Amino acid sequence: MSSHVAPGPVDFEAAFLASPAPLLILDTSLVIRDVNPAYAAATWRERDELIGRHVFDAFPDNPHDPHADGVANLGASLQRALRERVSDTMPVQKYDIPCKRSATGFREKYWSPVNSPVLGRDGEVTGLVHHVEDVTDVHVRLRRVHEAHEQTDTPTAPRAQAQHRFARYLAHAEKDRRRLQHLEAETEQLRKALTSRAVIDQAIGIVGAERRCAPDDAFHILVGISQRTNVKLRDVAAALVGRAAAERTGPLLPDVR
Repeated sequence: MSSHVAPGPVDFEAAFLASPAPLLILDTSLVIRDVNPAYAAATWRERDELIGRHVFDAFPDNPHDPHADGVANLGASLQRALRERVSDTMPVQKYDIPCKRSATGFREKYWSPVNSPVLGRDGEVTGLVHHVEDVTDVHVRLRRVHEAHEQTDTPTAPRAQAQHRFARYLAHAEKDRRRLQHLEAETEQLRKALTSRAVIDQAIGIVGAERRCAPDDAFHILVGISQRTNVKLRDVAAALVGRAAAERTGPLLPDVR
């Protein structure tokens, strides 16, 4: 008898909402479909005021900055992710965001964005995950270090102070780099989970219809097949959905007991 305990369905929505990585879900028309609390906090916005809006209506370019190119660059990256069906990592982007507390209505911000497609079972893009990290503090520290090093060429500037600032910047930058790598890995896992979820949900519906059982029972049937065949659950689900799409006659599930 197997000692494995069948896991329950993973609550992907709870994982999305609890993630410390700022995440935004877009449909293929670039309309915001969901926002997690980390993203709302990073952009000083309420979740409800963002959902249902086009991303560039919610986050337009700063009209006071004649060099603003955030909308153009982000738009190009999102289109690449849609067209090529692969994640697109942008360079650090200056993209000011609306802020009611600012005299101009916008706050200067620098971001490190990654845009990833969510693929359906047929390989077509069904949406996008937009992951950003606020790197404004790092950018400001780098600018100050650069200014300090420029001052070392003058006889009045203390070189030791400049070197101390540079060392402090390097320490902060390394910490930020490790944190960003961790969040990017977590975001990629969540993106894959969102893609797998659609296929597993379809498979649960197929099992429920064929075996006339509730969704929880259908899920445990799929888990049982996965454990007995040593095939990952998402692959079992994808195979079942593929068989259903091929309009095969007769039972779709193997008679495994």
